Amino acid sequence: MAHSPQVAVAKRGNNYDFTPCFRYVKPIFEAADCVVANLETTLSNTPPYSGYPCFTAPAALADALADAGVDIAVTANNHSLDAGSVGVHRTLELLRSRGLAAVGTTPQSVLRFEKRGVKFAIMAYTYGTNGIPLPDGVSVHKIDTLQMKRDLQSAADADCRIVFLHWGTEYSHRPNRQQRELADFLHRAGCQVVIGSHPHTVQRAECSKDAVTVYSLGNFISNQRMRYSDGGVMAKVTVEKGVDGCQFWLDILPVWVRKRDYAVIPQSVVESVCLTADERATADLFFEDTRKIFTSNF
Repeated sequence: MAHSPQVAVAKRGNNYDFTPCFRYVKPIFEAADCVVANLETTLSNTPPYSGYPCFTAPAALADALADAGVDIAVTANNHSLDAGSVGVHRTLELLRSRGLAAVGTTPQSVLRFEKRGVKFAIMAYTYGTNGIPLPDGVSVHKIDTLQMKRDLQSAADADCRIVFLHWGTEYSHRPNRQQRELADFLHRAGCQVVIGSHPHTVQRAECSKDAVTVYSLGNFISNQRMRYSDGGVMAKVTVEKGVDGCQFWLDILPVWVRKRDYAVIPQSVVESVCLTADERATADLFFEDTRKIFTSNF
């Protein structure tokens, strides 16, 4: 996300620079074969920029994401239409011009790519768009079980099918019944990996050799500072293709956001990062809260 205070900190004269925000996660991204991020803002080359409730961030955010190693932006969420149809098309164009693919507001509902001999198909859907009606000529893929089943069937030739969902109850630490039932439906329909966002707090995950569900990643980066919402998790999914299909492993990598410069700090490096006593106490509390949400056995 890109709340107004984040944009203000990134301002450099007449330009903007968000690259320092991602310096601690960049090595993790560069080591991955593919990095996918939920982009919960529209983008623009020119001001005015705005935060909540209608997000428009400088295109420099896309530059920073590309520099950090992000490959794909999920653009289906409740803020997809914050800048109307112009914002949807402009955001897609700015992402593509930086070499990022997008899924969720593109005319095609399935994004395909191949890595290390594994064929992937990614889909993304949102529960809604904050009541803003869908303009003509714009695609925002909504949660619709019939359409999702059709999309998964069309991607049956892929080795691994991944669905990103914008769903759930804001600020809840537990997935609700609709989330659990929808995840079960998607797995039965042929989706192996389900990744969720929207609650702004971390929710639990489930992993077997055949399927992965992460109900909510929390806030990877934002200005929200309430307990439980000042950080999130990265889901590292390892896929191994064999003669009988794919097997999966899940690692949960917590991150906390340092407010003074909005640096995303992974728990794995937090001991080596300069923090004030108050910052360290807050970070430690977030990491401990997150640890309690997840079991040690996925």
